[in-house]
Order: sequence, then structure tokens, then C-alpha cells
Amino acid sequence: MRLFDFTQAEHFCKALPAYTPGVGQSLPGLYGNANAHLLREGTVEFDVHRVSILNNVERWILYGASQYRRALDMFAPSNAAWAHVTLYYASFYAANAILGMFGVWIHRYHWADVESGIAPHQVISLHKRANGPPSSCTGSHQKFWDLYYEACASFGPWAPPELIEAITPVNNNRLWQTAARNEVNYDMMFAFKASLLLNSTSNPKRLEDYGGALGQQREVTESTLKLAVFFANKFGVSSFPFEGLFSGPRHRALRALVTKAAPSLVTQSVLQDLFQ
Repeated sequence: MRLFDFTQAEHFCKALPAYTPGVGQSLPGLYGNANAHLLREGTVEFDVHRVSILNNVERWILYGASQYRRALDMFAPSNAAWAHVTLYYASFYAANAILGMFGVWIHRYHWADVESGIAPHQVISLHKRANGPPSSCTGSHQKFWDLYYEACASFGPWAPPELIEAITPVNNNRLWQTAARNEVNYDMMFAFKASLLLNSTSNPKRLEDYGGALGQQREVTESTLKLAVFFANKFGVSSFPFEGLFSGPRHRALRALVTKAAPSLVTQSVLQDLFQ
């Protein structure tokens, strides 16, 4: 895959001047039946693609930060497995946001990368293939992480040294994140082992003490989210992605939406019936 360099990404990610209803689209819906072709800067199709990607970038960051926030609420033995899964998706969203800012979008059989990054004549190439993007891996998430870490070689030089975990495969294994998620999500023995480990190592006063795969996933998630925010701030991404939910810049939207307390619904639920 080909990506923008830093200067080219700045051009692609430049702030939108105003909110235009209807421009941002669902890219899977937009390209569901599309064949491979080029999107050229200055055309309506390129503009729709750019706005849609930038909307996605800001929403991926929002949902990634929110998943990270909610995962911390689940750091209890009975929720260890789902805390891990939730942290995984926070990392997955953040990684998608990073790729999006550098001109890459991946979705099953379709993917987009950079044909030409030279401004103001940038060209995005939309690809379609029955078995998806070029990777020796099989599953969609395996392909994603394989391609993400391959792409890190392109944007890694601009990442702050303290966020090296965001661009370095865990245990030198590009597929570790999805493999570790699958273990606790689909194998009750691994889920229970995660609960036992959390029960024996938990320390509410020291987040760093939570070890094992859950602790590793937390660390890589934090770095990947911080890297996504770093690039979004550097590039000045501002695409009015939260209209109808929140009006204002991204940092205020994150503060308002991510830290907002969930409604207290337990007393209205059937939870007590389960304790009989």
C-alpha cells in the first residue's frame, strides 16, 4: 500500500471550511458495488471521499477514546475478557484513524491508498479484489493489522519516540492483538484465566500493575490512541463529524461525550432476577 508523506497528509487533512450536510457518506455503502478506479483531487467524487474519510477519522478517535474509557470500568475479574475485547476495539479504531489521515482505507474487498500525493493534484486509488487487500493473512482483522504494521514504516518516522508501542507489533507479532482478543472472546478457558490473573494482580491505585495480555493490550491501545490524536492535531483535522450529537472542536467533543456518565439503568433491568 502507498501512503501520503507528512506534508501530503497535511494537505489531505486540511480543515473543512464549513459543515455541508450530506457530503460525508458511508464508504462501504458508497463503494459496495464499485470497481477499481482513481479519485482525482478537484472532482466531486474525491471531495466526497475526503470528507467521508476525515469524518471517519474523527469518529474513530471518538469511539476509540470512548471504548478505552468504558474498558477501564470493566477492570474487575468477572469482566476481564470483555475489558480486553473493548480495549482491542479502541486500538483498532485508533489505527484506522491513523491510516485514514495518511490516505488509506481498508474494508473487506475494497481498499484505498495513494496513487499520487502531489498537491493540489492528489489521486486516491480505489481497489477491489475478491480476497481483499494484498496480505498473506486470511481473516479481515488479521489482514488489517498486517497492513497497518507494514504501513508503520511509512509514517513511523514522524511518531514521537514515547509512542513507539503504537507502531511496533506486540511481541514482534503483527497478529498478536487479534489473536489475544480471540482467545479471551471465544475460549472460556482463556477468559477465566484472564479473570484469575486480574483477581490476583489488580490494584485500583496502580493501573500499571494490571498485567498479562490485558495489560499489554491496554498499553498498546493507549499509545495508538495518543498517536491518532497527535497526528489529528498536527494536521489540523476538523471535519464537523459530530453534528447532531455535539457542536464544537474535537477536544471538546471528546471531553463532553467520552466522560459523560451513562444513564443509571440497573434498577430498571432484570439483573436482580439473575441472582435468584
